[in-house]
Amino acid sequence: MEAGATPLRCFRDCHPVEKFVDDGVETVTSVEQKKVERSIEEVINVYKQIHNLPEPTLLREQHYQYLKKGLRHLSDAYECLDASRPWLCFWILHSLELLEEPIPSTVASDVCHFLARCQCPTGGFSGGPGQHAHLAPTYAAVNALCIIGTEEAYSIIDRYQHTQINTSVV
Repeated sequence: MEAGATPLRCFRDCHPVEKFVDDGVETVTSVEQKKVERSIEEVINVYKQIHNLPEPTLLREQHYQYLKKGLRHLSDAYECLDASRPWLCFWILHSLELLEEPIPSTVASDVCHFLARCQCPTGGFSGGPGQHAHLAPTYAAVNALCIIGTEEAYSIIDRYQHTQINTSVV
């Protein structure tokens, strides 16, 4: 590891104390949590056995370039996620935020324009332009816009409730 570099969380000394504390009450969630922890531990142990380095190195520049590219274009492999496009924006922007990498202003503006096209006139955001709005993509879109944090991004979030008044007499 480079001098001054922070070890990955799973390699830190505190990692074992962050593991699931079994209180003896078995639930679906606790069983799944233990499975995930065992799986991660196996991967780490295999890594330690076959590599000379004490821990993996995060290839920050390659990750940054891949994420930045993903905000502009995704391969056909992502076609199945067409109704999750605000989520893809959020996940990529959040990853850039975690890497403490800047989001180029032109890319941020393009994401804002795209998410604005996902906003429905009756309120909320859809999974993509022309789709129906619902809570999940609305949550992702608002979070993505907040990560961008520019005036342009904030102006896209319509904070006023849209209601359609039914004036017909029953």
